[in-house]
Amino acid sequence: KANTATAGTCELLDNLLKWTKSQTGRLNVVYQDIDLNDVVPGVVDIFKMIAEMKKINLQYLPCEEKLIVHADNDMVNTIIRNFLSNAVKFTPEGKCIEVFCRREGDYAKISVRDHGIGIAPDRLETIFHKGETTYGTGGEEGSGLGLQLCQDFARKNGGDAQVESVLGEGSTFSVLIPLKKED
Repeated sequence: KANTATAGTCELLDNLLKWTKSQTGRLNVVYQDIDLNDVVPGVVDIFKMIAEMKKINLQYLPCEEKLIVHADNDMVNTIIRNFLSNAVKFTPEGKCIEVFCRREGDYAKISVRDHGIGIAPDRLETIFHKGETTYGTGGEEGSGLGLQLCQDFARKNGGDAQVESVLGEGSTFSVLIPLKKED
């Protein structure tokens, strides 16, 4: 429990710092070409141990094709981390979470799908900008900043954040990031 609380506090502080910098215009977007197969598995690995503690099966399904995006590596990592943190928080013991990527037009779409408690339809429309928090299946509390930060970072990188959910069945949070343009 202490490790989980410490990790949660660090995540909150990290989100708060990034959100503040972002809102005050002091966060620079550093664009680079990123191969998602080099980045996504590393973030997933960090959460595997946390998921296992809650008896959740966390799976990464590798991209079927090489997807190279032109984006800020730290921001992409932060988005995936927040999506995974929420998925673990709202997924009951014994369920699974899948992380996968695919091409969608001129974008790469990174998705985190959980089989958790889902989100009520009336909350879906405002979930990225309301800043409210709800408790997880293990009583975990959030800051309400994570999803705002995800959408902000996605848009700063020329993309967007999306959510699909069915109450009682789970949610899929996705981020669209522009693919590297072919020369």
